[in-house]
Amino acid sequence: MTTDEYFEVLTARLRERGVPADRAAATAEELAGHVAESGADPREELGDAADLAARLAPDAHPGPGPESDPTAETWVWTADAFQDVALLNRYGGQGWEVERIDGLGRFVSHRDAESPLRWEYRRETVLPGRAGALAERLAPDGWELCGVWTYFAYFKRPLAASEGPLGALADVPETPARRWFWSRRFFALVAVYLLVIVALVLTSDLTAGFGVGMAVGATLAALILAFLYLRARR
Repeated sequence: MTTDEYFEVLTARLRERGVPADRAAATAEELAGHVAESGADPREELGDAADLAARLAPDAHPGPGPESDPTAETWVWTADAFQDVALLNRYGGQGWEVERIDGLGRFVSHRDAESPLRWEYRRETVLPGRAGALAERLAPDGWELCGVWTYFAYFKRPLAASEGPLGALADVPETPARRWFWSRRFFALVAVYLLVIVALVLTSDLTAGFGVGMAVGATLAALILAFLYLRARR
């Protein structure tokens, strides 16, 4: 992380804690001048940007969420693993910040309608209980853990951390109407899985009645998936 990126992350973290934009920018500019005079690395001189923001604004609260700010928009959605990162970055570029992942694996997102930030995301594969250690390793680059689902850990950071002023959001698009994003590859995988189950059941030594029941159940499941796919494409 460069010096400029460090202070961009610091400014974003101060904004998230409720510090007004002009005061956050002035604070970052003052500290940047101090670091420039000393010639030191800001992380060595000041510590992690997020921790510094917490020390500078200990009584502030995190940025406005959907419960506390009536102007904030909320959008809950999900996608399969073939396209989730691409969609996270697409909609993060429209100002949507993932707060958490709920028990159904959906991305609970919000966007400030007045001054939204653009966000970027990444997904990492983790073993159970190791997401915290990975979050510590990625934190110096501005990445913040925003949710874990099965063995996937999702991280976010303001786009300003990597693009500077180009990370600002000029126009705010409408809230997407869709909430489910299933790709053709996902449905193909499910179809193959169901066909394998049916084939195994029908060729086993189980009773014919059980085999027919499994085949009917698999057919119904395929029909339900087809319905969900057509609905998702609307």
